[in-house]
Amino acid sequence: MRELGRRFMSLSPEEREAVMQRASAELREGGGIIMPTESIYGLFVRADDHGAQLLAQLTKRADFVHTPLFTLHMADLDWIMPLLEIESAVIRRLIHKLMPGPVRMVLRQPEEVQRRVREKLGVSAGVIDRRDMIAFRVPDHPVARRVIRDSGHPTLARGVGVTVWGGRGGADLRETTVYSDSDAPKVIIDDGPTMFGQTASTVDLWPDGRFQVGRQAAVKEDFIMDKLITRVLFVCTGNTCRSPMAEGLAREWEKQRIPDGLSFEIESAGIAAGEGQPASDQTLEVLRERGIDLSTHRARQLTVGMVDRADIVFTMTPSHAQAVMQLAPGSVHKVFPIDPVRPIDDPIGRPIEVYRDVADQLQALIETRFKEIIDE
Repeated sequence: MRELGRRFMSLSPEEREAVMQRASAELREGGGIIMPTESIYGLFVRADDHGAQLLAQLTKRADFVHTPLFTLHMADLDWIMPLLEIESAVIRRLIHKLMPGPVRMVLRQPEEVQRRVREKLGVSAGVIDRRDMIAFRVPDHPVARRVIRDSGHPTLARGVGVTVWGGRGGADLRETTVYSDSDAPKVIIDDGPTMFGQTASTVDLWPDGRFQVGRQAAVKEDFIMDKLITRVLFVCTGNTCRSPMAEGLAREWEKQRIPDGLSFEIESAGIAAGEGQPASDQTLEVLRERGIDLSTHRARQLTVGMVDRADIVFTMTPSHAQAVMQLAPGSVHKVFPIDPVRPIDDPIGRPIEVYRDVADQLQALIETRFKEIIDE
């Protein structure tokens, strides 16, 4: 067995690149490698029948009767999602929100779906599936994802029970995994202690929306349940007309249209708000006409913390979106004008008919955007 002798992060960029290329090549050529995930270190092989036989031989894993033998590890979800049949928005959201991450999904699927996945991989029945279950994961470790992606094929993996290499308290792989020297992994990437220091948690999923948090290890049940909440932030200028109107309309839409199991936390703020100001009289009246009480609303100045907490930020105009991204540069992936074509004009100081037009415009946009979120 060959170890690097130096931790990955101590290597030069050129050396790191060479190590990752060597690891990917070893997977392509049918060998095994050891590398870290964010949970523990894992022994990885190419996801095909040869790889499954090698992994079983290296780890002397017993054939499990009730669960898949190994877990499919991928660089991202794009490889498997088109093959699956998932009607439930709850299950789709859990998968997308928990991956990449320290979570192993065990999804119930019909035999036809399992067959499609097996044929695309080139694995026999029982390797990643068992009865009606398929086990898969996307690790959230940049090295692991890069190596898997560059290998050109998903992998099978088994955790080797190691969370740190070397030093006092460091585990020796040979104490937890049994194999012959001739079959030993040719590449071991030592990246020091893992983030979580525990095995991945397991979530059992059913296509109709049922799910059960099984093994709670790297993350707990409350973390997983929190992923069913979508945090939406509406932003305008003063947080007295457009964004509170959008907040009120969205809250009302949520009460009537959101599937069981999903929930939204909806807020609004302004990029130049007069802190504590109530919504404008016209905004209050227009929403009251629609059965919505916004009398307790008070304007809030937008903060970085608000943006960070949000899953998605909808702004009334492109200039508002630019202002949000300047305030919080790390938010560029989740800030969007609610209407990418037509800005929501500020109705302040204009007749109430203009406010009604704005409410109509926002109502239609909210329905479209929220359906997109639910269906993603």
